[in-house]
Amino acid sequence: MDQLLVPVGMTVVVLCVLAVLLCVVSMAFSWGVKRPEVQKYTLDQRWDHGPALFSATDIEPMKLARHFESGHTDGGSASGKW
Repeated sequence: MDQLLVPVGMTVVVLCVLAVLLCVVSMAFSWGVKRPEVQKYTLDQRWDHGPALFSATDIEPMKLARHFESGHTDGGSASGKW
């Protein structure tokens, strides 16, 4: 076991140091890069996207598996003042 400690340990240390150096170089070269600003939606703007669906009932990727007990709820409701 002691014979593997140095080769494996040194390999891990060298790979970690190399990863840190690559990250520092990457940050140095991308220092002046400007990314586009995300435009926030406000209610006075027109909504150009499709409808946003927030439901957990009878939608295949989100619905509960049918092996649950009958006491478990399959979805629910929400209410609030606008």
